[in-house]
Amino acid sequence: MEDKKAFRYQKFQKMNGKSYGDVTRYLKKTTHLTAREWMIAHLCSDFKDTLNRSQMTWIGENLPQLVPFAEEPYSRHEVSNSYSTFKKKVRRSGTTFFYAYYAGLISKDEMLDMIHSIISDLATLTRAENNEVSEAHDIEVQKIIAEVFRNINEEMVD
Repeated sequence: MEDKKAFRYQKFQKMNGKSYGDVTRYLKKTTHLTAREWMIAHLCSDFKDTLNRSQMTWIGENLPQLVPFAEEPYSRHEVSNSYSTFKKKVRRSGTTFFYAYYAGLISKDEMLDMIHSIISDLATLTRAENNEVSEAHDIEVQKIIAEVFRNINEEMVD
């Protein structure tokens, strides 16, 4: 772990000079996430031990050095709670998104229009993270979404 102390995390460098509140306002334009949940989810994903577990204590202790808008270190408990909240919001958002289509509250064409808008928002977010999304990853995500819609349509018929 000592080598990580010298590591310069580049994920949020485009947010240099921004406050925690600025970042949360930015995220709230397209997501349900706060700056806290966004940064913790990335850190928990990117910093895992040999057993593939997130290094929550290390993340919390090093938060201000890793993230330019982080104002203070977090306890392991705060990191864990933030990550749990992130996962709950993702699940609820997914349920809301797919329920609207499943229940017939929006049409297929409306859903497709929303997906195009979502893709634009995703591109903006990934640029803010200094991320480049590979075409292979993009295709994989499209296949997963298509499979989900196929399953929803099959369930609607049954």
